[in-house]
Amino acid sequence: MRQTPLISVLLAAAGATAWGQTQVDLRTQSKSIDFSAFGVTKPMSTGNTLPATCTAGQMYLLSNAAPGSNLYACLSANLWALEGGGANTTLPSVTGNGGDVLSTDGTNLLWSALGGDVSGTPAAETVVAIQGRPVAATVPGNGQTLVWNATAGQWQPAAAAGGATMASQLQDLTPAVSGGTMTLGQGCSMATPCNFRFGSDVYGITAPATAAITAGGGTAYVYVLSNGTLAVGSTFAVTCTAVCSAQSGVTAFPAGSIPLFTVTATGGLWNATGITDYRAFLSAKNVNGGLGVVSVDSGGSAAVSVDTSVVSTRVAVPATSTSACSVYTWATDGAYYYLCTAANQWMRVALSSW
Repeated sequence: MRQTPLISVLLAAAGATAWGQTQVDLRTQSKSIDFSAFGVTKPMSTGNTLPATCTAGQMYLLSNAAPGSNLYACLSANLWALEGGGANTTLPSVTGNGGDVLSTDGTNLLWSALGGDVSGTPAAETVVAIQGRPVAATVPGNGQTLVWNATAGQWQPAAAAGGATMASQLQDLTPAVSGGTMTLGQGCSMATPCNFRFGSDVYGITAPATAAITAGGGTAYVYVLSNGTLAVGSTFAVTCTAVCSAQSGVTAFPAGSIPLFTVTATGGLWNATGITDYRAFLSAKNVNGGLGVVSVDSGGSAAVSVDTSVVSTRVAVPATSTSACSVYTWATDGAYYYLCTAANQWMRVALSSW
């Protein structure tokens, strides 16, 4: 019976110790807590409904919400805020979106195909345009670069800077159309004139020219006349600046002109894809002999002379009847008319009035 009080005291002390261990305040009674060896940890409250009240710093896992939209933090008293961006960060389905890229419209995530100046898939993109202007599919050659061809309306491979390789790459007088206005020779100036030549006469255009239309359509012919005039000929109404001249009733390049371009128009608008280049830096002029005229080509030059078998030529008055001469050459001294009737044989007749 003497041991009973002692046992009671020990049991009471053990109970008090056990109760104290279940009331540990981690905020004040712990340091550097390590949960890495724990099999399970649940650091936040969970449920299907956000609690009506909370204090700043609490976290809550809304178990019935979609992944990515189920973690909430209490920002201030009784104010919950969804963490992670909300429903607009949920990845859209990848089904049926092969080759597309993930983008956003400012509100939602979405899959989008490549567009604009590129096409294809992210692993095999192809540049099909530059600033909205198409790029030709032509394979470039060694040393070529990409240049803009206004006539074709696209970027094309061409020889690198240092010289044109064909006449169509020269920029002199190249048309540029916009609506009802066509500009010729945008680069023509006093410092860089656009020159052309007729025989030994050289003409130059030292300012851009414009040809405007407001109605009608068809084909316009751009050419240079032998008097140095830059002309636009057509069967519809065209208004030219002082630099060029509008010619009416023209259905073909006029004879004796230098052809430059044809440009089509529809409904009062020039067609950007209707420009055909007729310029050339190589040319030839054939001179054929006619009655009494002989033409002989030699080394690229044509020599024109009189056919003495048809047209008699005048020569100096012979000293004697046996002076050197060719048949049918003639001479006169005002008193006699002399005629060579055979090689080195002259005849003469006195001249008199009647």
